[in-house]
Amino acid sequence: MKEINCNIIKDILPLYVDGVVSDDTKKMVEEHLDCCEECKKEAEIMKQELNIPAEKEASFIKNFKKKWRNKKLIISGLSILLTGLILLGAFSFVFHYDTVVPYEKSLIRIEIQDDDMLVSHYYGVSYYSIAATHPITMKIEGKEKNVIFLYYTETIAKSHTRNLINGKENRDERNFIFPVDSVKNVDAIYYADFDANEIFKKGNSWDTLLENAVLIWEK
Repeated sequence: MKEINCNIIKDILPLYVDGVVSDDTKKMVEEHLDCCEECKKEAEIMKQELNIPAEKEASFIKNFKKKWRNKKLIISGLSILLTGLILLGAFSFVFHYDTVVPYEKSLIRIEIQDDDMLVSHYYGVSYYSIAATHPITMKIEGKEKNVIFLYYTETIAKSHTRNLINGKENRDERNFIFPVDSVKNVDAIYYADFDANEIFKKGNSWDTLLENAVLIWEK
């Protein structure tokens, strides 16, 4: 009988080990294995890999499932954490990221009350905060005047966080009272967006604010 090449036998071995070859092919492979130690060892290795002990197979599957379960728990935990961070960021942005309210004449009114207190009335839907300077002595049109700069801010939600928590619909602090004796010491009030720290840090003067400030009250 013509000797069969080992490469051909090795191609057939997986089918032979699985028992899915014809009787003639099986006989041919077995005759080759009887006289070829290398192919015989190859077949034995395949049979060992095929016949994994049940307990080892069960242990392998158990460990795999355990690792996969732990991985799923980690992924779930990270997803929950990430979702929480996104929601927290969105909440902070909507309710705490404030911007300056554009000035409108109908929005703010400055008046002197009966008790000689200078007060700012706000007529918008709501506001987040108000910033105001102490009286600043400035030279305006050749005259020295004591000036106050102020501005209101709002968030995207256009509502104060405290009101949301307390369930209040209206804000009680619509009136901002200026410092005592402000009626005597203040000559004018301007609406302008300012950052006192930046002004001092950059060495600028308050005069630079007047360029874009709006005069909203004058004695």
